[in-house]
Amino acid sequence: MKKALVATLFAATAFTATHASAASVTLTTTADGDVQTFGGNDVDTAGTILAITQSGGLIRNGIFEFDLSSIADTATINSVSLTYTNTRFVSNTGNNPASVQLYTYLGDGAVTIADYAASANQVVNTTVPKGGLAGDTETFAFSSVADVQSALAANLLTVRMETDSFASFQIASLENTDYAAASLTIDYTTSTPAVPLPAGLPLLAGGLGAFAWLRRCKG
Repeated sequence: MKKALVATLFAATAFTATHASAASVTLTTTADGDVQTFGGNDVDTAGTILAITQSGGLIRNGIFEFDLSSIADTATINSVSLTYTNTRFVSNTGNNPASVQLYTYLGDGAVTIADYAASANQVVNTTVPKGGLAGDTETFAFSSVADVQSALAANLLTVRMETDSFASFQIASLENTDYAAASLTIDYTTSTPAVPLPAGLPLLAGGLGAFAWLRRCKG
């Protein structure tokens, strides 16, 4: 009787178990542009390139907006990486590598001057060699996915790219017809019921009833 009861309860539990499913999606930026504040506010969202540079007092940051609505709010984000395409060589002084700094925060779907210095969390801090060619792609894995996880509820995420020490990048934008715009690759896990919960209730109730009957018999 005990063995049958255990088997019944196990089967009932199986009906309510969840199934984890891994998935990956690549999302192209839905809006992009470059912004600066030194020497007057300037936002460019119509050009075929994004200029990310620091040269003395001139600082322009690249902004990428992403729509995360294709990912369920309940998904667990496992890893995120950003890929972009250069439209020319990477420049810097001497033979110095160029700094790449990426920041994330909740988005609003638009590129505005507020994105220049919006409060954000750094997710990439690295360098790339000076030089290269138009068409070269770079991919950077995020050190933290917390902002992406938080952004699922509102569906919008912003990524800001900065550099320093006189480095300069030109990156393909959405308007570029020669090279692809920036994209996010997101690996995530979703959990779904293996069998709808109501289907397991009769079996679970039967198992609990058998357990109560067994206790009465022993009494």
